[in-house]
Amino acid sequence: MELTAPVKLNHFVRRQTVEGWQILPRRIPDCELVLIAKGRGCAMIEGERLALNAGDLLCFKPGVEHSIWTEQEPCMLFYGLHFEPAEPADLLPFPSYMHLNAPMRLEVIFQKLHEVYSGKPYLYEWRQNLLLQQILCELLTILHEKEEPSSVVRVRRALEYIHSDPCRKITLEDLLQQAGIRKTEFIQAFRHVTGTTPIRYITQQRLEIARALLLESRLPVADIAYRCGFSDPFYFSRCFSAHFAVSPREYRNEQQHLYP
Repeated sequence: MELTAPVKLNHFVRRQTVEGWQILPRRIPDCELVLIAKGRGCAMIEGERLALNAGDLLCFKPGVEHSIWTEQEPCMLFYGLHFEPAEPADLLPFPSYMHLNAPMRLEVIFQKLHEVYSGKPYLYEWRQNLLLQQILCELLTILHEKEEPSSVVRVRRALEYIHSDPCRKITLEDLLQQAGIRKTEFIQAFRHVTGTTPIRYITQQRLEIARALLLESRLPVADIAYRCGFSDPFYFSRCFSAHFAVSPREYRNEQQHLYP
């Protein structure tokens, strides 16, 4: 049986250019992403000249005429990847040019892709296509962050803080410090992103961890409650019952009966 990935990497290159290096005007049959890692260069896309610097990203779609070159020091180092998208190329939301405020987020993935592409480890085609999907996902995230209000972006910092360890003590002041916005604005933005309040969201994350511990361990319910950040086992049981419509002990017994 042949398995295919939703996106396919056709070609990948990491190139350190020199003065006078160039790719003459051309049109390609697939898509190409070019990330400028260091130095400076120039590009021409559909007759529009662009000055390139570290952190710039280009997206060449099929049939679009483009060229790229280096005129003088410091010469650019760039990554270029050709790929076939799962959807028609015209539906890709990426602009032909964008500057990344935090290019290292993306460059790290490009570096990993270069290692896999050049080293050809076991299952390398799957590995490189997964890294390609990660690059596309990261780009979509960056685009969405540009379009979203700053308060929503800051809420995501608080969510990352919660997800790093939901079971530790987390106060509203901790989340406000992560987000860097006023309390009222944070509460409204948090509800917009998650559909609930910070306290309820943290409780839900802890209950999911507790549910996994009930299945994967023999720990007493009280110990699981403490491990998941609940100071009172009885309060934990009430929260668990309200969320899953069954008590922790009943849940464990039912699941052990189904999957002995």
